[in-house]
Amino acid sequence: MKNPMKPAASKLPGSDSAPTTERERSRLKDAAVANESLLIAGLHQQELTFAAEALSTRLQVEIEERKAAEAALQQAKDRLSNQALELEHLVAARTAELRETTRELEAFSYSVAHDMREPLRGMRGYAEILLAEHGAMLNPTGKAYLERIVQSASRMDMLIQDVLAYTKVLHADAMLTPIDLNRLTRDVIAIYPEWQEPLAEIEIVGVLPTVLGHEALLTQCITNLLSNAVKFMDPGVVPRIQIRGEAKPDARQRVWFENNGIGIAPKDRDRVFGMFVRLNSKTEFGGTGIGLTIVRRAIERMGGRIDFESEPGQGSRFWIELKEGSKP
Repeated sequence: MKNPMKPAASKLPGSDSAPTTERERSRLKDAAVANESLLIAGLHQQELTFAAEALSTRLQVEIEERKAAEAALQQAKDRLSNQALELEHLVAARTAELRETTRELEAFSYSVAHDMREPLRGMRGYAEILLAEHGAMLNPTGKAYLERIVQSASRMDMLIQDVLAYTKVLHADAMLTPIDLNRLTRDVIAIYPEWQEPLAEIEIVGVLPTVLGHEALLTQCITNLLSNAVKFMDPGVVPRIQIRGEAKPDARQRVWFENNGIGIAPKDRDRVFGMFVRLNSKTEFGGTGIGLTIVRRAIERMGGRIDFESEPGQGSRFWIELKEGSKP
């Protein structure tokens, strides 16, 4: 039973203030930390914004510079293209002019060479008549002079004929058809008595191929190659020539002309196909030095190649190579 006289115990003011203050401090501290984090984040955001703006500006500058460079490059390409087109037109015009001039010169040289033969034949003919009918009346010196006239006229006539042959090769309408080299070569050999035994031994080994060529040009090539093979021999040596075919890749056929002649020195290799080039003295071997030039030009006109292998004293092995032709 309570004592009515005893007063009830009462709370003292501020008896729970310590916990309240501690919680307030914690809340304020958290708020400060949050504010500090927000402030730092804001600063970082501002820095990133500045960096992004600077990068954007730099990229914009670079883009403008690249666009300017591309525009300059395109202008340079356009100028170069225009200059190339102008140069192409100029080259085409000059080439046409050069071809026309070349045709005129070739026609002129052909006309001159052809017209020169008539008076030359007359000079040689009269010299030969003079030697035959009145040679007994001349002293040895006079006869020697007339013989030199005949020899010089003959050589000049041979030179003119070779020039005409070369000109014909240049102007020939080289329509290519299948040519049976086995038949053509035998026909060419049969024309020349000096190529027959016992004066020379020419052997066709096996069967020669059919090639894509021009019969007149090939006839000239075979004639010149065999003529050289028979001619360039040491004194007293019987010419022995072998002709054989060899299939090559890419549907091409190679034909070899091998001889036992004097051969060709390595130092003369680059001169063999030159115009009017003579590797030997004209007193030793006749000719004009244009035969192989004609062969090379004719073979090239038919889309072929020509070359040789040779050593001094070991003979020579010339070859021509043309596209394979189907049997006619």
